[in-house]
Amino acid sequence: MSRRVHSIDADVPFLDTLADALVSGAFWPDGPPPETQLPLARTRVFLPTRRAARALSLACLKAAGGPTVLPTIDALGDDEADGAIPPIAARIALSGIIARLSSAASIALPSTAPEALRLSADLLDLIDQAETEEADIAALETLVERAELAAHWTLTSAFLMAAIDEFHAHLAANKLKTPAAARAAAAERAIQNLATAPGPVIVAGSTGSIPATRRLMAAVADHPMGAIVLPGFDRLATPADWDALAVADDAPNHPQAGLKTLLDALNVAPAEVTPLGLKKPQSARGQFMAAAFRPAPATDAWAGDRATIDLEAAIAGLSLVEAADERAEAAAIALAMREAIDRGETTALVTPHRGLARRVSHALAAHGLAVDDSAGVSADQTPAGRFARLLASAATGTAGAAAWLSLLKHPLMAASDAIAVAAFEAKLRAPRRPPATLLPLLASLPEGARLAASLRAAFAPLADLPDRPLPAQTLAEAHARTLAALLTEGAAGPDIEAIVGALSGASAAPGLALRPAEWPGAFDTLCATITVRGHPAEGAVRILGPLEARLQAVDAVVLGGLSEGIWPAPADPGPFLSRGMMAAFGIGLPERKIGLSAHDMFVAAHMDSVTLTRARRAGGEAKLPSRWWQRLTTLAGPAITPAKARGARLLASAAARERVGTRPPPPRPNPAPPQNARPTAIRITDVGPLIRDPYAFYARRILALSALDPLESDAAFAERGTLIHEVMRHYLTHPKAPARAAYDAAVENALAGHDATPDLKILWHARLQAMAEAVVAAEEARRPTWRPGHIEHPIEATFAGVRLHGRVDRIDGNSEGAIDIIDYKTGTPPALKAIAALLDPQLPLEAAILSDEHTVAALTLVALGRPKAPVAWRSALPKDTPPADIAARAAEQFAALMEHYKRPTTGYLSRARVAFEGAAAGPYDHLARTAEWQV
Repeated sequence: MSRRVHSIDADVPFLDTLADALVSGAFWPDGPPPETQLPLARTRVFLPTRRAARALSLACLKAAGGPTVLPTIDALGDDEADGAIPPIAARIALSGIIARLSSAASIALPSTAPEALRLSADLLDLIDQAETEEADIAALETLVERAELAAHWTLTSAFLMAAIDEFHAHLAANKLKTPAAARAAAAERAIQNLATAPGPVIVAGSTGSIPATRRLMAAVADHPMGAIVLPGFDRLATPADWDALAVADDAPNHPQAGLKTLLDALNVAPAEVTPLGLKKPQSARGQFMAAAFRPAPATDAWAGDRATIDLEAAIAGLSLVEAADERAEAAAIALAMREAIDRGETTALVTPHRGLARRVSHALAAHGLAVDDSAGVSADQTPAGRFARLLASAATGTAGAAAWLSLLKHPLMAASDAIAVAAFEAKLRAPRRPPATLLPLLASLPEGARLAASLRAAFAPLADLPDRPLPAQTLAEAHARTLAALLTEGAAGPDIEAIVGALSGASAAPGLALRPAEWPGAFDTLCATITVRGHPAEGAVRILGPLEARLQAVDAVVLGGLSEGIWPAPADPGPFLSRGMMAAFGIGLPERKIGLSAHDMFVAAHMDSVTLTRARRAGGEAKLPSRWWQRLTTLAGPAITPAKARGARLLASAAARERVGTRPPPPRPNPAPPQNARPTAIRITDVGPLIRDPYAFYARRILALSALDPLESDAAFAERGTLIHEVMRHYLTHPKAPARAAYDAAVENALAGHDATPDLKILWHARLQAMAEAVVAAEEARRPTWRPGHIEHPIEATFAGVRLHGRVDRIDGNSEGAIDIIDYKTGTPPALKAIAALLDPQLPLEAAILSDEHTVAALTLVALGRPKAPVAWRSALPKDTPPADIAARAAEQFAALMEHYKRPTTGYLSRARVAFEGAAAGPYDHLARTAEWQV
């Protein structure tokens, strides 16, 4: 009896055609027996994915014209087969084995729990691949000799074998199987049950890439009522084409390579494959695609293909979008899908590129379309995943200021208090504090004591654990209790279910031991491999991965990301085995995956309306067109021009949709507040900013707006000026003998209040001590001529009815009664030209105020704390410039400036003297919207 192997052409809806055949009884060899009740219910169908199984159920209802008893539909390769170890339990168990073995290994291995978990994922993939392809794991031990590898691979293979053996022992002890073993066992049970099958048994839509699946397909093909239905089989391929595929160097990359391997295993010739349903001539698109994907040795037939294929008909409905970047590609895809919806068509995006899928989701939302993304989102990127990670970090004392505020402001946080959080945030806008001190800091605030007490109680399961390696089970259980205590009452959703499920699975999985401080990172690593899928909204457009898209049919499909390195993905052998090792080990080379991916693309490209897209630049680098893109455009030649024009139209329309009409730039801000709002007193240090950027002065002193200090500011600069000024003040006002002792005492005094920020204290103690010799030497050198008189001396005077006030850093006097006005600069000192031009008039104005009672002999700048020159004294005036002259000019100019700003029509112009203000953005430039008017 010949085996019944059918195919459904790629340009025909696969599941609809299969459903018609099922409902019509086509798979009963002689039709359903007359006495058979509900013949469809006695049929069993195996499909590649659960999504395809759900879609076939709907297609059967449609074909039956109403309610009916459905066939039994099973998904091949179900990862949740009975007896399979749950993914989280597998990773925790294997990572524990890796951590134990790493201490005795002589090769570089993970040193932390998160690293062990990441490596466990790669090793589980290797185990799954080897077991799925039924390679002999024990062959790893002799792999080095057979593949002629370097000696260090001996250590690697020994480690891998030890880890794999321990993992299998763990599975046996717990009566569990690997997912591959469970799938194989399920396939074997299905084979055993074939003898009692009450009706037809069909395996449809599979390419038989897995040995266990091939055995099931062979058994089904031998069954009296068994049938195989192949997807995307090329009926146009000649025997010569199949022979060329057998010898072509690029055969694994070919879309028919998997089907050829399957047919060889079934001992069925390609000519024996019959079409299911009505046999009809293959469409022009089908002929074009079949020709485009010829094996490399057969591409010399393209010249004849161009003459025999109706290229105009083949290209009709095909669009090629070659965008400049991924953003433009996503915008064009969203527009193509929007237009398909407007035409009343079903549509889907098929892409393996998750970044592109996310961009398209956002772009579709701008079109008002709901999205059903089959890939979902990893649990660590969901609100619940971020909340659980923040919670673990705070409870284990590893969270910094930003993480604490994110936790307290998270919508899932039940214990929160807006007033307490605001007071806490104000305290955190300061140099970084050790994470362990943040909860006590919150408790020390009058507004935060109650919130801190609630958090302490909720954190207790995690926070009270001893600081030593503990089983992941213990940590996961404690984390779950903390999460339950702080989760908003009534909170629900797929992401919360996934996180709770992950903690439940981890709390039941023995293996890994880690310290509490390592748990947040380990938990995040676990969650990164958990996919969360929500319930799609009715009428949502679909985004599918290539695997999920198999057997699906829509009116208009977009195939996105068709660039080399994206689709197809690189042929990556993984972190453990090279290509040579894979061949010696007996598992398939990575190119086989490219062939399967090519088959997916080949089938999808047969739909009526197909838009192919790519970006010339992605991920910050130039990308070459996909090899399939190049084949299609090369075969079509000039005939591809209409497809490119349709793509260009999409790009132009998408760009026009986002384009903002040109408008004249807004005027430069020049607010003129009422007279009673203008200041009657001004600080000396504010006069320079008022001259250079009046708007910044207006925002700060009239509107009383101040920039928030950053969270956990850099300890190297946040306290720089304050600390150095304090050291110099104490050193000069509390002299001791010898001078170095006085300086050391000043340093200790200045740092006494920084016990809560030990990092800053250690850093600045070293830096201040490094300045010691230079400071002491400079002061001792001045003592014969100048003596410190006043430190941080307050001064004030009135000019044009405005009180000018401030503090002089230091005033030194000499034996003749003259003074030297000194200003410390811990940043970049002002240029002499800026002081002489009175664009930075601080010292001249100080001289103007003090000159009524003193003879000002000098104005001096002292740069302190610079790495190469800890102390640098220099005159603040150009040579031969008398201080009295510049003081008089400063007083006159300041009085005129105040008169100017007394006028009601005078505004505070933004960046009035840009050349002197500098190009760097100021703290108020965003309020002045300088980017809009400054061109």
